[in-house]
Amino acid sequence: MTGKRLRNWLQNGVLVLLCALTLLQLAQLPLLQNIRLSSNRLFSQSDGGEVQAESAPLSAMFPAVNLMATVDSEHGRCGQLCLSADSAALQAVIPLFKEAIGSATETGQVADETFRAALNYPGLFLELTSGPLPLEVVAAWLGETAAFSREVRAMALTTGEDDVTSLYLLDGEGRIFRYGTALYPPAVRSVCEGFLANGGVFSYETGYVALAPYTVLAQEVAAPAVLSSERPAGYSAYNLLSALGFNAHTFSRYTESGGAEVVEESPRTLRIAPDGTVTLTNRGTGASNPYQTSSQGLPEVLATAWRLAMALTEGTGASPLFLQAVEETESGCVLRFRYQVDGVPVFFADGGDALSVVFQNGAVSSFTYRCRAYEPLEEEPAPLLPTDMAQAIAAAYPDAALSIGYVDDGSGRTAAQWRR
Repeated sequence: MTGKRLRNWLQNGVLVLLCALTLLQLAQLPLLQNIRLSSNRLFSQSDGGEVQAESAPLSAMFPAVNLMATVDSEHGRCGQLCLSADSAALQAVIPLFKEAIGSATETGQVADETFRAALNYPGLFLELTSGPLPLEVVAAWLGETAAFSREVRAMALTTGEDDVTSLYLLDGEGRIFRYGTALYPPAVRSVCEGFLANGGVFSYETGYVALAPYTVLAQEVAAPAVLSSERPAGYSAYNLLSALGFNAHTFSRYTESGGAEVVEESPRTLRIAPDGTVTLTNRGTGASNPYQTSSQGLPEVLATAWRLAMALTEGTGASPLFLQAVEETESGCVLRFRYQVDGVPVFFADGGDALSVVFQNGAVSSFTYRCRAYEPLEEEPAPLLPTDMAQAIAAAYPDAALSIGYVDDGSGRTAAQWRR
């Protein structure tokens, strides 16, 4: 070995040793001891420097639905409540609605009598537990692109005597619109035959005429598990700041008299309340805002809001979020999210949202988020009122719907109950 090669070898060895010692010293710092590394990273840097959550399909944010399947008028109906998107029953139904919406041509508005007659033939009916949503949102859930605009509260596929499959869309004002489709009727009948009649009925088929007429009513409803509700231990200011593209090590922070921690990074201000509620306001656009869209179209807005929702929840132990409502404003829109457990929605006693995201001019201008983790408790489920008794109570309120849900009152424990 020449003297020059020996010197190079010694220099490289010293550099390796110094790097190892530096890494060892850094590992002893308290700041780094609190950072958990994983191969399943919560946050990643895009080429443009934006902080992004790992991708997930938009269908994952769609809320649960109530399903009614009709084999025929003789054998009756099968009613099931609070089916999440990954349920086997819904997975068999989704491809049919996707094909129907993709080939739909409107034939006009129809009367209740026409629609109810069609519901006596083999067919499928989906009632959104979230309330009305734009058809663009529903189509995104199905993996389709909507060719027209419509508000959707429920939708149905029916097969009549004319051997065609019709698509019906019900909006939030009680109107019913019919569409012709290219869907093969035997495909619908085949799926319907996979359901066993269980006494399910629509509310218009009962004596409770005050209920919203197309509410899905199941004869027997198993009581869901009792849940614990808490702020997850893995939720931290570090994760939150990283998710929002803040400098996680910033010193531009202070605590208000009420106990809220405030972080300022112009033009954005983040407030973390003592109960874990987070509020962000953004007074600017551009590179300072990692949550903005390339256009103001609803699909792009949905994708951006979903990316934010995932960034706030993944890796923290928080329960996943599901879309609740989309409200248009003069300069953009507001997207509201909720929690749900095994398809059963969770509501807050004060009527607030789990996550509310405000879009203005194609970017997130503000949001409010309540971080919660819901887990089933090892105890007997709290019994629900008998179905007929719950129907009788709800019928006292004109045009009421009826379903089940949890109410989080902040006590740390919640049981399912009937809601109208």
